[in-house]
Amino acid sequence: MSLSLLTDAFDFAGYRDRFARKGRIRLEGALSHEDAHAVHHALEQQTLWELHLVDSEGQPDILSRTELETLNPSEIQDRLAAAAERAQTGLSFLHLGYDLTSKEALVNLGEDHPLFALAKLVWSADFAAFCENLTGLSGLKLQSLIATGYRPGDFFTMHTDAQAALTFEWNFTHDWRSDWGGQILFHSPSGDIEGGIMPRLNDLALYAGDQPRSVASLAAYAGAPRFAVTGRFVRK
Repeated sequence: MSLSLLTDAFDFAGYRDRFARKGRIRLEGALSHEDAHAVHHALEQQTLWELHLVDSEGQPDILSRTELETLNPSEIQDRLAAAAERAQTGLSFLHLGYDLTSKEALVNLGEDHPLFALAKLVWSADFAAFCENLTGLSGLKLQSLIATGYRPGDFFTMHTDAQAALTFEWNFTHDWRSDWGGQILFHSPSGDIEGGIMPRLNDLALYAGDQPRSVASLAAYAGAPRFAVTGRFVRK
């Protein structure tokens, strides 16, 4: 399976102007409708998720598939509680994840997996050039890539990434309701919400790394998981 960017449908000059003014843009339809649905299906049905969270000391904590299947449920609950408690005072997150940075992780997917095809596209020079053309930035080099799945109660508290030249989220969620939560929220220095992006299928959001942002916690009554692939560019 291979995926291709649909680059002819976008007003690149308009996006560059908007990014220069606001430090963030979003565009719909960078993949064909069929390809976007294939990625969504792969995230929903064909991905061996890990659990990504933060421990009580504020350090990333990853529970592998093996650990999720073998650990005592009470130990898992203690680690979930630590992530929630940490969220009260600082950076914390809790969501499903699958790393798309290492070669081993990509090999484990297999070349026929839609996520393998998407990762191959995103790691290509063409995708970096596409993002440069949309934002007016130059010398972008992809450093990390991860698939994420948020379930009811999952979250990512307010954070920035000043070392990143550009970050992005390519969302593959459909039939979402805004009251289910899960929006990328952009925060002002005074704590107000300057803007938000609702989960949508085939929706690519790009934003400057130093923008304070969070992912709103999913409501207990959210009708489906929130799926996306997120990445981080640095300067060459």
